[in-house]
Amino acid sequence: METDTDDDELDDRVPCCVCKQITPPDLRLHPHLKIVNWAQCDKCDGWEHLAFCTTVRVVRRMSEFVCPKCEVEA
Repeated sequence: METDTDDDELDDRVPCCVCKQITPPDLRLHPHLKIVNWAQCDKCDGWEHLAFCTTVRVVRRMSEFVCPKCEVEA
């Protein structure tokens, strides 16, 4: 049985395209957080830390997400 994450797992070595880090720099300011949500930009296919490197906090399945870098270029 396949799950939603079988094909969508993010390589742990792929950094955020905004901050260029695996772990958001401001995460140390939130010691209670254990999970950081990521989203993939529909234009550049880069990955971003939600709520840290973009103002977007949640991306719903099948909705469009554009990273801050691509928004500026638009």
